[in-house]
Amino acid sequence: MRTMETFVTVVVLMAMIALGVLLVHMANRQRGDRIAAFHRGRSWAAAWGRRTWKGVG
Repeated sequence: MRTMETFVTVVVLMAMIALGVLLVHMANRQRGDRIAAFHRGRSWAAAWGRRTWKGVG
C-alpha cells in the first residue's frame, strides 16, 4: 500500500514539473515573438511611444 502512494506522489510531482517547464517555455516563446516584432534600431522609448530624455522620439 505504501509503495502505491509513493508511486502516485512521484507521478504527480513529475507532472507538475512538466507543466511548469511547459509554462516557462511558452512564456519565453511569447516574449521572443514580441521582441522580434520590433524593428532593429528603434529605441525602447520610441517603440513604446515615449519621449527620450532629450525630448526627441
